[in-house]
Amino acid sequence: MKLTRIYVFLIALIILTDLYAFRGLIRLIESLESGLLRHQFPWIFWGISVLMLGGLVWAGSVFRKLRDPKLYYRVTLLMGFFLMIYFPKLVFNLFQILSDLFHLVSHLISEEAQTDTVRVGILYAGALLGMVFFFAFGIGMARGKDNVKVFRETIALPGLPGALESLKIVQLSDLHLAGFYNNTGHIQKIVRMVNHLEPDLIMFTGDLVNNFAEEADPFTGILNKLKAPVGKFAVLGNHDYGDYYNWGSETEKTENIDRVKQQIRAAGFDLLTDEHRTVSLNGITISIAGVENIGKPPIPRYGDLVKAKKGMKRSAVNILLSHDPFHWEEEIRDNEEFDLTLSGHTHGMQFGIEIGKLRWSLSRWQYRHWGGLYRENGKYLYVNRGLGYTGFPGRVGIRPEITLLTLKKEEAAIK
Repeated sequence: MKLTRIYVFLIALIILTDLYAFRGLIRLIESLESGLLRHQFPWIFWGISVLMLGGLVWAGSVFRKLRDPKLYYRVTLLMGFFLMIYFPKLVFNLFQILSDLFHLVSHLISEEAQTDTVRVGILYAGALLGMVFFFAFGIGMARGKDNVKVFRETIALPGLPGALESLKIVQLSDLHLAGFYNNTGHIQKIVRMVNHLEPDLIMFTGDLVNNFAEEADPFTGILNKLKAPVGKFAVLGNHDYGDYYNWGSETEKTENIDRVKQQIRAAGFDLLTDEHRTVSLNGITISIAGVENIGKPPIPRYGDLVKAKKGMKRSAVNILLSHDPFHWEEEIRDNEEFDLTLSGHTHGMQFGIEIGKLRWSLSRWQYRHWGGLYRENGKYLYVNRGLGYTGFPGRVGIRPEITLLTLKKEEAAIK
């Protein structure tokens, strides 16, 4: 019943948004003095709105059947079109509120105030900004989710042995493979890009799937072709546990988690579940630990860092894989054992701006460390922006990421 009330409230809010936006847009069209546009616009506006409302009702009816990846793709596509259409309406309505407030205040000051020109100007500004967001969401859906970028960073570590100079680590994260069920070619492209970088190590920091192990079925053979001579390591992300689906029983959920783990291993990764490994390169050891997901509440906490590092000896470099960067602030940053922590999870909220030194994302409202390289207390955290998507089937300003980290001795990096 609670979910039904929320759904009814959401539909009512959408209808009110449409009514208010229609009022303002009609005012703009009247200022253009175009009889033809005024006649056709209501049919276009309300036709699209009715289609979107019908789509939302359909999405609500199939929500519990989203185990089918084809159905999931259609629902997320509908969500994308919904944001593409309604976010610009919300932006326009904010400007319309400003226009109405200007009119109200002006008439409180003077009943003879002439406000029409200014009010229409404010509405034009809102319509223009709304169109910018409309096209941004459209381009984000058409190209943003596939426009993969290699982000390169140098990790400067004091006392790094010469044998580990220029060691290359590739980090991948948040594939959410349900979003690519009909596009194995995209994952093949990612594999080619990674192998072209010739990494020594490949780290995957969780969220192979959205909920279900079968999402990975078409892709494990492709991901198995990722090559790294020193090793490929992985941890689970919050979505890999299947917590966002109403399972028929706890046994069914457990079986799904076990299959996800099998899929990760079938892709050639050594899955670290609160444990660690030691690898050797040129006679020098590197310790790699991985924890199960430790998320920011209300996301469940599954991992145990104490267990993961138990018996781990100090190596030339100690690396930790932990899906959620919240864990860094909570437990890792002040921990002496780890030189480098690799996380993902945030996706940069799939919406933001990264131009030169200008970096902003909606993720900043929830995560202090939302994307890229951070250094505190002499320790490094890298937060990968992810390769897949959830919810909105696109990316605006935050590109899908392959991370290439190169180790350097600190003095050498300074030069």
